[in-house]
Amino acid sequence: MKSVPDQSNPKPLDAAERRWLRRYGWLFPVAGIPLGLWIGRHVWRAVLLAPTAAAGRADAKGLVIGLAIAALPLAWLAGLWIERRWPRSLRWPAAPVLAALLVWLADGLLRTDLGQSLFWQAVLARSGQQHQAREISLFRLEAADQAAAPRPGVVLAGSSQLVYGIDAQELATQVGQPVHRRAAAGMFPTELVASQGWFDFHPDNRLVLMVSGFDLGARRDLYPEAIRPLATASGLRNLLGAARARFLLRHWRAWIDLGSAASCEFWRSRDYARFVLEHPFRAAADTAPVAGAALENQKDGYSQLGANREMVELCQRALARFFADMSGCCRQIVVLEGQVNPTYPGGELAALSREARDFLLRQQRLGAVRFVPRETQGLELPEDLWRDMTHVGPEGRRRLTEAFARALADPPAAESPAP
Repeated sequence: MKSVPDQSNPKPLDAAERRWLRRYGWLFPVAGIPLGLWIGRHVWRAVLLAPTAAAGRADAKGLVIGLAIAALPLAWLAGLWIERRWPRSLRWPAAPVLAALLVWLADGLLRTDLGQSLFWQAVLARSGQQHQAREISLFRLEAADQAAAPRPGVVLAGSSQLVYGIDAQELATQVGQPVHRRAAAGMFPTELVASQGWFDFHPDNRLVLMVSGFDLGARRDLYPEAIRPLATASGLRNLLGAARARFLLRHWRAWIDLGSAASCEFWRSRDYARFVLEHPFRAAADTAPVAGAALENQKDGYSQLGANREMVELCQRALARFFADMSGCCRQIVVLEGQVNPTYPGGELAALSREARDFLLRQQRLGAVRFVPRETQGLELPEDLWRDMTHVGPEGRRRLTEAFARALADPPAAESPAP
């Protein structure tokens, strides 16, 4: 009786692969270089969903892609050598190490200027009318540009009140410096502090914020999905340091989530990768809420402003740590006292506004910030200049931009001191 051949013996397959590489391996370098150059020329067309995009900018990158394709037979042969020379007792423990190394290398490539530009341009092109995705994409793209070639200037950090309330180009003209926007919808104190690593790219920057009682009381809880795409290690350290032990224990899953985001770009960007995966060839459909639904959601927030006292206190402690850190990373921190529509309902806002002012005055006395209270801003924003309860219209945008320019032009001695 003939013995059944041992199917677990890898040598026949190993020999077949080697024969195939000897016979056809030359195709990789011959076809790989032209293919890589073609990919390099057309990659921006695919990323931006723009058939007329410039096609001649990526030749060097295309050559790199072509060389990578040409080197594939060498990587294949290296794998066959490992299979033949390494015993199974070494291969199995090495597999997770090699897998982790590949993930680490891929994450590093995503962090590069090219990786960030490709990814966030692709998200921006596919975001459609989804405002949050557009704002986060613009935030990350400008942050990547500054990391590659940092230029000192004015850094605007804050929520949608700054996104829609400040004309960055006009402000740059008035102050005679570049204006770097680091603002996004929903960037309240917890999100702002967690994003700290994106603000300290040059020691001669002036960091400018607008803080009010509305900001202190806007968050009822910790929302990791809002923090995740902007989380940084330095910011998360301050946020963790500001939290009480009971709060830390109650949100332990969120801290693990955010710690992963702060250390791994794949995890930090995971919510926005879906725009590329779900819409590879077209922009996402408009899923924004209708105006009536948005207004109802905003009204619901009025009644909840400052409802969670623990979060109000956490925001103050986190901001204090943030100011202390950033005062050593930039030339000056300027904080303008914010405001909302004068018809904003409820009495909670008045109490929170007094608390926010007291907090900022304490920070000014400590030398961490330069505080610009409302009475010294020379800014009037009556009800008819607001498009809702928290965002100004075109004329309000012009006036608010001018108020920021005046605050940045005036010397610190012009500001009224704390009582």
